[in-house]
Amino acid sequence: MYGAVLSIHSWIRWIALLLGVGATINAFRDPAEPSPKAPGSWWDTLFQLTLDLQLLFGLLLYFGLSPFTRDALNDFSTSMQVPALRFWAIQHITFMFAAVGLVRAGRVLAMNAKTPRARRARRLACFTLAMLILAAGIPWPGLSYGRPLFRF
Repeated sequence: MYGAVLSIHSWIRWIALLLGVGATINAFRDPAEPSPKAPGSWWDTLFQLTLDLQLLFGLLLYFGLSPFTRDALNDFSTSMQVPALRFWAIQHITFMFAAVGLVRAGRVLAMNAKTPRARRARRLACFTLAMLILAAGIPWPGLSYGRPLFRF
C-alpha cells in the first residue's frame, strides 16, 4: 500500500506543478473586458483540486503509511537532529500546507476583488508564492532527503 500511495503522490506532483505554472501564467492575463469571473479560472480550479488531492495522499503517507514520518514522530527530539527526518516531519508538510493555503487564499481574494486589476494582482501574488513554496518543499534528487523525479 505504501509504495502505491507514494507513487501516486509522486506523479500527482508533476500534474500539480504543471497546473500551477499554467494558473500562474494565466494570472498574468489582462481581461479584455471586465467580467465577474477571472479569465481562464478553470486553471485555478484544476490547480486547487490537484493540490487538494495531493494533500490527501500526503496525509495518508504522513499519518499512516510512511516509515520516515512514523520514525520521526515516535522520537521527535532525535529526529530534529537528523536533516532527512526533520525535512519529512516538519518542513515538507509545512511547505505544502502553506502552498495549499496560498492557492485557496488567492482564489478567495480574487473573487472578492473589486476590479479586474486587483483580481489579477491577488491571483498572481498568491500563485507565484505558492509555486515558490512548492518548489522549495519538493525532495529534489541530490539533496540529503532527495527522492527520484519519477517513481515506477
